[in-house]
Amino acid sequence: MKKILGIFILGGLFFSACEENPIIQTDGFATQPAIFGIIDSNDTVHYIRVGRVFSGLKPPNDTGRIKDSIYFDSVDVSVSLKEIWTGKMISVPVTPWVVSAKDAGTFNSESYTVYRFEKDLLQDFLNPWLPYIIEFQSLLYSKILVAVKVPGLPLATCETSLVEPPRIWSPKRAQYYVYIYPDNPLLVQWSGDVWNELDISFEMNEEFADKTETRTFSIQKTSEIHYNGKYCEIRIPYELIVQILDQNLKVRSDLIRRYFGPFRIALLTGNQTFYTYMEFKNGINDFNFNPYDNVENGIGVIAGKSSFNKTTVYLDQPSRLKFAVEPILRKYRIIEY
Repeated sequence: MKKILGIFILGGLFFSACEENPIIQTDGFATQPAIFGIIDSNDTVHYIRVGRVFSGLKPPNDTGRIKDSIYFDSVDVSVSLKEIWTGKMISVPVTPWVVSAKDAGTFNSESYTVYRFEKDLLQDFLNPWLPYIIEFQSLLYSKILVAVKVPGLPLATCETSLVEPPRIWSPKRAQYYVYIYPDNPLLVQWSGDVWNELDISFEMNEEFADKTETRTFSIQKTSEIHYNGKYCEIRIPYELIVQILDQNLKVRSDLIRRYFGPFRIALLTGNQTFYTYMEFKNGINDFNFNPYDNVENGIGVIAGKSSFNKTTVYLDQPSRLKFAVEPILRKYRIIEY
């Protein structure tokens, strides 16, 4: 279960205008639900958060401390999923879930309620020769519809597509070793949705007389991802690994040796709405501009994402030997091991 991403009010995004003395409060202002949820297809427990858009009559630092200004007293949330095989919309039970462990901040710090539903969104396909290994996963539902009912307000609705887990093509799913060499970068290819991120982490073991310590290094890429007409792909060059190690390792007289541990590849993908969310999640400068448009009779965003992790691969012997004799890295005593 992923951590709940916190958004108090998306209406508050409009307070940081570039213009001087903007008029935020308008005549006839009426509050609306602020709806937020990132539905991860890999999860089985999902959360929807419902806040309340407040006016600009008072500074947000003042209004945000009043619970009634940012939460409704009464909210009813319903969730429906569209089955892929039948095309039918099925209703899913939703229960209120009180969040009490909350850090103090600008907005009200009392407990608040989110809306939780439990549903496995994926079907597992097992390897026919190794039935305990999941070969791949496929969606059971194509989209989610969320409806929020607040007494005295129009029904707010929102829908988004659910996201198929990214499917990795290179390195192959059963591949145990990878090759990284000058002029021969590590090639990662996968099938994903609109937004994609590649996270590669690798371990370096440091052996001392009385212990062995493990350090982990990470590479994250959301840019430089190329679509070749069939797959998303990215290349991790040998020189980048050398640069990361040279910037982070230290020469130590008590070190016996260093050697590579496993590499791990994590692929994350999201739909078009998630792409928009990632683009604007740190704020919007123009208070007249609202990039989130999939909530009717409200404001906010419901988006879909998914992920796939290739848990353990190792550098092959030629790669480890090349790093061991790399002139830039010799002082760090990286051995072929």
